[in-house]
Amino acid sequence: MTRYKPSFVKKRSLLIALIMVMGYMSFKWQSSTINQSEKTENSPGSTAAQTSSNNSPVSRIEFLTSVFKDIKPPPKVARIVLQKASQATKDSVLYALNWSNETNNTALSTLLKSELLEFHGEGSLEEIARECIFLAASQISDEKQRDFLFQTGKKWIDKGLDQDEENMPLRNALIIYQSEYLNQPMVFLKTLRASQKIDSSDVELNFIHLNLLKKSNQWQKAIQKCEKLVSLQPQNPYWLFEMSDLYGTMGDSTNAKVYLNLAIERQRKQSEK
Repeated sequence: MTRYKPSFVKKRSLLIALIMVMGYMSFKWQSSTINQSEKTENSPGSTAAQTSSNNSPVSRIEFLTSVFKDIKPPPKVARIVLQKASQATKDSVLYALNWSNETNNTALSTLLKSELLEFHGEGSLEEIARECIFLAASQISDEKQRDFLFQTGKKWIDKGLDQDEENMPLRNALIIYQSEYLNQPMVFLKTLRASQKIDSSDVELNFIHLNLLKKSNQWQKAIQKCEKLVSLQPQNPYWLFEMSDLYGTMGDSTNAKVYLNLAIERQRKQSEK
């Protein structure tokens, strides 16, 4: 299908840049599309059980070698991160974390946060798990770093779901892990269906589902999913912009313009508050 590009697309692009909606979800997925035979997968079940991945385990030293291939850390930082993680003191890890934050080394920062939680009990399991997964899915291009973060995030997801199997933020991160790392549609669809039974109104879950539908070119179903997001967050103009984009993709210029105007008006009213 040829993507319809109306004349107002530049105007829409400028406006949508102003919208702040769930920043941690605004990543670009890389997984393959869903096969026709997998679209109707409705089997329930636990999401904790995993199918093995073709990706080989990445060691901590392999990860660090990749992180430092283009940047040389100060000697003190190098000594801290290259020693056995369990032997590093909390203060030394915090020192290395501060350096990684100052140098915008997000991959190293995430590792150090994970080790602060594992060996010193500092931090949120849910936040660390999601940071690992969403960072790997959206910002990391290096394969070693990406795989290591996915594997680390999965470890925390498993631990968190063992404590509370209905934790929606962790379940959502699990879907990203299954779609982006395992790249196994039957697996992440099973998790998605089970999660919908727990909380079908979870906005992030519906947004993830919307993106999966878009990737598999299921435009009509994507519109229906976006309509649900509009109903869940009626004051959020982002979903109206998304509706406009979906109709534009389908070549329906009339509805594309209708929803664009609605989104612009909704955004204008919010800016006046």
